[in-house]
Amino acid sequence: AKRDMADLSFTSRLSVLIDTFLVFFIAFNAPVAESLDSIGGVGSLFTEDAIHLDTVFVGLGVLSFAFVCQHSAFIIAGSLEKPTISRWSTVTRSALILCGILALLCGVTGYLGFLDETQGNILGNLPADSWMANAARAMLGCTMLFVYPMESFVA
Repeated sequence: AKRDMADLSFTSRLSVLIDTFLVFFIAFNAPVAESLDSIGGVGSLFTEDAIHLDTVFVGLGVLSFAFVCQHSAFIIAGSLEKPTISRWSTVTRSALILCGILALLCGVTGYLGFLDETQGNILGNLPADSWMANAARAMLGCTMLFVYPMESFVA
């Protein structure tokens, strides 16, 4: 029987929607203006060291983790309605552009909002007693649960 990942399209779409919401939630709730005022404006960002060598490998680990779904690529390509190279190129390009925009928006607003206090999980910087922040944390947990069927599908 041909393996078809199209059965997982609902949870995949839901996960992308939740992730998109989370990025915009972070972008709108990060205290960017307050953080920049506290350090004297955007210009002071460029006068400080931009790279912290003591945490470079932590950042590289996070970036490498972003490539965990690449082993699903061929199954996903075969699950397209009309699996052609042109359609796969369109899907890949669109997905990478969306992911790049979301990562850039989350990274820039997250860092500008919390500067050197930015935690590895940006939601950890939000108040623990905020119901909205806790709802965002629960949604992140849901997206993690949605990954398991896809990972199991490949196995």
